[in-house]
Amino acid sequence: MIVSASTREVERNDDRRGAFAHVENWIFDLDDTLYPRSLGLHEQLKRRVVAFIADHVKVDPVAAEAIHLAYYERFGSTLQGMAERHGAAPHEFLAFVHDIDLSALVPNERLISRLAALPGKRIVFTNASRDHALAALAAMGLSDVFDVVASIEDNGFVGKPHPSAFEKLFISHEIDPAASAMFEDRPGNLVIPHELGMKTVLVVDPILHRDPLSVGYVSNHIDVVVTNLAAFLDDLQFKHECGNNSALRARCIENWSIK
Repeated sequence: MIVSASTREVERNDDRRGAFAHVENWIFDLDDTLYPRSLGLHEQLKRRVVAFIADHVKVDPVAAEAIHLAYYERFGSTLQGMAERHGAAPHEFLAFVHDIDLSALVPNERLISRLAALPGKRIVFTNASRDHALAALAAMGLSDVFDVVASIEDNGFVGKPHPSAFEKLFISHEIDPAASAMFEDRPGNLVIPHELGMKTVLVVDPILHRDPLSVGYVSNHIDVVVTNLAAFLDDLQFKHECGNNSALRARCIENWSIK
């Protein structure tokens, strides 16, 4: 369900496939975007981050959480602040933080089929570690859906929203921003994509935000706010474009009727 379309183009055009018809690169954040935040993984990750900071910096949990929030806002990822300010080893940080229970992640056949039907290149672009990204995608049945998994290791441990993270992604995978769409749960991570001419889609968990318009998510740099990613992809109506992988194509077509 589309909650908001903040650009005039999308507001006037009920044919949302037309509004996204030029898109050749479909770029998705992972955590809290391909699955809802209300599943609880975010809270697990936050507890691990705070525990790492408390141990590494030798502060109490309250002070550790304050550091976490400050670095998350300033750098886009706590890792960058910990590495630059406290000499934390990136691989050690990532391994500790992502040691969480993924059992809440299960395949969503409707979402799988809609993602598989998207024409062009499908990309995961995450500030998480590669091991976490691959494990989460496997748990959701999405391992074969994406052509590229770009993790924070690929960007020298510098994550979104830093411009260099986007630049590295575009250069490494020959991506034209003007022919791309970015799906994210963090509004701040859509500023650079918007400035580069990408379509920007903010994915919001309706359980946590029943009225996204009331929490300030409408902005000039956000084209669309959605509360159900699979339903939004339904609106794009890429029904007959299920890719070239024979097994994935069969699964996509078989599950298209799932509502």
